[in-house]
Amino acid sequence: RTLVGLMLVGLLGLVCADHHQHGSVCSLEGEAQRALVGCIREHLDEATLTKLNQVKQRLECDQLYCVFLKICEANHGTLEHSGNEYFTDPEKEALRNAVVTCRDSAHH
Repeated sequence: RTLVGLMLVGLLGLVCADHHQHGSVCSLEGEAQRALVGCIREHLDEATLTKLNQVKQRLECDQLYCVFLKICEANHGTLEHSGNEYFTDPEKEALRNAVVTCRDSAHH
């Protein structure tokens, strides 16, 4: 379970901007964080969403929101982490694009 969590942390580290940046997943609270995670899910292609759902099951989460919470907690409030072999480059790119799209649309 820890290994899967660390691999997902690696993925999201590549996906998300610096945790000090306003609007990063870990810096948001409550409904704002839930809304961002919901938006991310809506902007993922089917393959990436399937992979993320597999990780969700391994982390014993009922919702994708829980996955992000566990990663933020496990990594001391950040999604940053280097190195990850669990997700393919296209999956990382899809997640990165979804985060950026959702974060940008929330600020406009």
